[in-house]
Amino acid sequence: MSAPEPPADERDDDGHRTFVNLVAAIVILVLAIAAFWVMRALDDQRKLQTCLDTGRRDCLERVEPAAGAPK
Repeated sequence: MSAPEPPADERDDDGHRTFVNLVAAIVILVLAIAAFWVMRALDDQRKLQTCLDTGRRDCLERVEPAAGAPK
């Protein structure tokens, strides 16, 4: 004897539940990426503010690292 098939509406519920779980996972992933981006932006602003508080005037300039090691 084989196991009885679940009713059609229960199979639909499983499909809907899987879809909702997938959507929830995507939303959580998007929120985590947004939180990471905001934290980086806040850290950049903190570094800029610290630089300005020390009285430096070149805080917005990006200092490029040297191409090679000094000889």
